[in-house]
Amino acid sequence: MLAVVCGLVLFSGTALGEEPITMWDVAGDGLFDKTNKAYAIEHGLVTVDIHKTEDGQVIVDTPGCPTGLGHLASGRENVKQIRFVFQHKQAGDYWLHVAWNPGGSGKEQFEVSCNGRRIAESGVIDGKEDPYRQTHERFRPRLRVGENTITLRQLSGDGLRFSDIVLCRSHLRRGLKFETLASYEAGIEEPGVLLDSPHVRLFAPKRKAVQAKIIFGYLVKAYEELRELVGRETEEKIRVYHFPESTFYGYGGTSNYKLWYGYKRLDLESDEEWKRHKVPHVSGYIEEMAHNFVHATRAQFGWEMVGWSISAKVSQKVAGNPILRKHIEHTRQKQAQTFKRYRRLGNTWPADIRPNLCDRIHAYILWMCEKRYGPSFWRDVFAEIAKERGRLIAAGRAEGTYDERRNKRYQITLECFDRVMRRKNIDFKKQLQTFGISLTEDVKSLHPTKTGWNRKFH
Repeated sequence: MLAVVCGLVLFSGTALGEEPITMWDVAGDGLFDKTNKAYAIEHGLVTVDIHKTEDGQVIVDTPGCPTGLGHLASGRENVKQIRFVFQHKQAGDYWLHVAWNPGGSGKEQFEVSCNGRRIAESGVIDGKEDPYRQTHERFRPRLRVGENTITLRQLSGDGLRFSDIVLCRSHLRRGLKFETLASYEAGIEEPGVLLDSPHVRLFAPKRKAVQAKIIFGYLVKAYEELRELVGRETEEKIRVYHFPESTFYGYGGTSNYKLWYGYKRLDLESDEEWKRHKVPHVSGYIEEMAHNFVHATRAQFGWEMVGWSISAKVSQKVAGNPILRKHIEHTRQKQAQTFKRYRRLGNTWPADIRPNLCDRIHAYILWMCEKRYGPSFWRDVFAEIAKERGRLIAAGRAEGTYDERRNKRYQITLECFDRVMRRKNIDFKKQLQTFGISLTEDVKSLHPTKTGWNRKFH
């Protein structure tokens, strides 16, 4: 979850109850003060006071953060120091990432201190010899429980510019690319291994090469099963990465055909499925891979539940074992129980269940369709979706807002489900209406995780 307040971006965290990887993030691209007018300078000092309430809301008492240090606007006092004031619950060593450039004239350098203690100086970059060269440096502040301050103080020059300032637990900053083994090894700061196939590539630390090869074999098989089920390949090769859990990249998820996981996934010695049945726990990988297949089709229904549904099918085929089967059955039971409560409440999402789980409703509907239709359900659905590929791509490129384009793809996808279910004399669209599901607006477009959602699906 991401909140943006006065240009300061603060991530709420990873899993419930865990400390967030990112404490605060002053991002570039217009997210913080570019006008050089929205902050107060007192004897060269600008204070950015950050507070986080118990419910995770971010409050910034000062209106903005300068774009850099030195002479930033004609006729204004130079910014000599920027001081960030914030509360923190856990003491320890953290990372401060600072991306900056020297401008085009002076020899620029700054100092970083935490709670009055000097940490280090940045490098010196001559803006005349190397104008506007982007560089990234990281510093190691030690935070205490309670109020903390981090200060960036100008040492020399006439005006450097910051593009990103991030305080976090990760030694890596966001936005890095790891397309080669060398770049991956630089990121994990140890030797790595790269395993490759025509459609799947996997990166892991070399000390976990044996475990990585076992998992890789299952992922290659899963890709082939998904390709057969969906009827097409992904638009890019699937890249699977393993990073320390303390980094931005060890969170467990997918983006742009990349799968990001922590080192723990490689610990087969603590994997119950492996210990009991000599089958690794790979259903999470397969689910994230499945989402990329669904994205390639341009289908849109039920947030992530098309991907989850086909991944459950493929996971049992490729890596089936009693533990996985029991887990899937338990998940389906929860989906069914939630659906029954939803119906008893007059097609209203239960207030005591987190809104980000609302696609349990769609998961249950899809499972009922699959059971009533038969084993060829998903192949037939994706065959219909393939017939509409031109319309789906055009809908994604149409004028209007992102929600409007998504809704057009959703409507086309519903047509495909409806045509398939009518082969069994089932009116899919009518059933959705009975269950209080909109025929024109996708659940994502209703923004259920935002404050004020009415807990309806229409």
